[in-house]
Amino acid sequence: SYLYIKIIVMNTALEFSRRIYVSTNFSCNLNCVYCFEKNKNDIVFNVEEAVSIIEKMLMEKTEHGTKIKLHGGEPFLVFPKIKQLCETLWKKQFPEYYHFSVTTNGTLIHGEIKEWLYENRDKITLKLSLDGNRKSHNINRSDSFDRIDLKFFVRTWPKVKLNMVITPATLLDVCENIKFLHSQGFTQIISRFSLMTDWKQCNLQKEFYHQMLNLAEFYLDNPAIEPCEFFSYDISWVLADESFTALCNIGNCRAFDFQTRKYYPCHMCFPSVCGEKKSRELERIEMKECNEEKEECCICCPFINICKTCYAENYIMRGSVSRRDTSLCAYQKIVFVVLFKYEYARILKMEAPTAHDVQKMMAIQKMYPVIKEMEEQLENG
Repeated sequence: SYLYIKIIVMNTALEFSRRIYVSTNFSCNLNCVYCFEKNKNDIVFNVEEAVSIIEKMLMEKTEHGTKIKLHGGEPFLVFPKIKQLCETLWKKQFPEYYHFSVTTNGTLIHGEIKEWLYENRDKITLKLSLDGNRKSHNINRSDSFDRIDLKFFVRTWPKVKLNMVITPATLLDVCENIKFLHSQGFTQIISRFSLMTDWKQCNLQKEFYHQMLNLAEFYLDNPAIEPCEFFSYDISWVLADESFTALCNIGNCRAFDFQTRKYYPCHMCFPSVCGEKKSRELERIEMKECNEEKEECCICCPFINICKTCYAENYIMRGSVSRRDTSLCAYQKIVFVVLFKYEYARILKMEAPTAHDVQKMMAIQKMYPVIKEMEEQLENG
């Protein structure tokens, strides 16, 4: 049997004070093009061991409660174990408030599983991996679109979160895909580029720029719709000094893998993800960026403070936590250029801008020459 639990203690007053991650299994019924879990196997978590560890955690009361996140593989391949874990804990009394969350591809949410989830929807929430309309989703995720009951997710959890991953093959349909997801009732779309993907041969910057401009116009015309994650970066961060960066969250937790009985900086460092050699190396290195190892283009980049990164992915793919995927830079910069334009247009429409909006306007003023130059390059390129 197998159990991996990762515990994150949050120091800020967010949605939850603490998050406990339980890796349920390493198997999946799909073969998505960007999956980083290459070493799939039939090992599943030990329910009794998980209950024992989580019980001790829930006896410690926190200010904002605990989220217990179940993820795989595809967790619902081991639904009986998930059901046993949840119902065992639900029968007990704890001083701590807690809530279950499961990341799923949605293809198995039918019949008994669907009924159980609906009955317990106040105690367990799903996060759905959905990459857009039927065409784009099927390109990325094993022709699985028609196996997902989209209406069930929206009806059961009106604010259900979506993981939408963008690949070179779906880049030109970003605007259409996000509009489609909103039209289906999804309000919280976590839109991100695929990692560990070869973006070097993807030369569609100008086309993607116009995709993003159309998407910005859509959100400006529909202010009641919550924008996707591309429009969630805080542009005021560019006002901070060069020591500030939007860092990886890898330093906020330790991950314990019961398969190897060892702690890791995060689950991306597991042997099942990056292989035994890289895993051993990641255990020993300091998870902190170093300017001496950064690419020159990153050091000089005006967007560095708002450009998030994954230290483990950097090391696995390029041998240093400080070496980012520069093949993605062009597309990430386009996101930032359009974000600045969107924020400027949005704030101008406001009758009473907030203090934070004023900060954003200061950031826009600072970055205007950079944005203008990049716009001209994109339009004329």
